[in-house]
Amino acid sequence: MKANKLFVLLLGSAMLLTGSCSGSSTVEEDAAATTGTINVGGSTEAYDAIELLIDGYNAEAGELETTFLPASQTSGGIEGVTQAALDIGGVSRQLSADELGNELTYVLMGETPLVIAVHESVTGVTNITPDQIQDIYRGDITNWQALGGPDAEIVLLDLPEDENEKQVLRETYLGDDLEITSKAVVFREDDELLETIGNSDFSMAAVPLEDEIDELPVTILSIDGVAPSFETIQSGDYQMSLPIGFVISQSPKPEVQALVDFMATPEGQDILVEAEFISP
Repeated sequence: MKANKLFVLLLGSAMLLTGSCSGSSTVEEDAAATTGTINVGGSTEAYDAIELLIDGYNAEAGELETTFLPASQTSGGIEGVTQAALDIGGVSRQLSADELGNELTYVLMGETPLVIAVHESVTGVTNITPDQIQDIYRGDITNWQALGGPDAEIVLLDLPEDENEKQVLRETYLGDDLEITSKAVVFREDDELLETIGNSDFSMAAVPLEDEIDELPVTILSIDGVAPSFETIQSGDYQMSLPIGFVISQSPKPEVQALVDFMATPEGQDILVEAEFISP
C-alpha cells in the first residue's frame, strides 16, 4: 500500500450530520444530482480527502465545479467559511465548541499519521525512540551515529509552534516545555519543508503521511518499533496522528449538503475504500 493512501476513515460524524441512511438506498436517493460551484480552502492536509470525495460524487451523482484555493491552515478554513468566502474549510485538528460557535458544522473524515521522516542518505536508521526524538529536538543528539547511522550532522527541519503538526508532536513526545535547538531550520509553509527534506542530505522532519511523501527520497521511521499502519493507529500503539475533516456553514448551499450526504452513503464510503484508503 502506498504511503499517501494511509488514511483511517471515520464516517460516523458524517452520518450524524446528515441523518440516517438506509442500507438499501441508492446513490440517486441519498445524493440527488446537484450541480454548482464549491470553493474549498483551509488546511492542506485535508485537500486530498476532500478532492477524492468530490471526484467520487461527480462520477456517481452530480457535476460539482470545485475551486481549490491556495492551502493555508485550519484557522484559514474556519475563517473562510465563517466569512462566507469558502463553502468547505479543510481542518487538521479537533475543533472546540467556541471555534464552531453557532455558525459552523464540523465533519470528521478520519485521521492521517504524523510520521518522522529522514532523507534517504540517513542509512542504517529505521527506528527511533521517544527519548531520541526529544534529544534531537533539544539538540542533545546532533549526529546520526548516535542512532546507528552515518557520521553526519543531523539537519532538523521544523515548523512553527502554531502549526498543527508541531502541536501534535509536542502533545505526543516533546511536551510543552522542551526548548527546540537553535540549529533547527524552521519553515512557515509545509510545502517548503517537504521540498527541503527531499533535497537535503541527513535531514529529518515530522510530516503528515500524504501524497508528496510517496514521491520523495525519504524513509519513514518506526517509533519504538511501531510503524504507522491502520492497525497500529486503531490500537493506539502508534500515537501521532492528525484528525482530518472540514467545516461547513450550518446552513450550507445545496451543493455542499449534497456532497456531505453522498459521503455518508455506502457508495461514498466504497469510493474511499476502493481508492486504497482504509476503512474500519
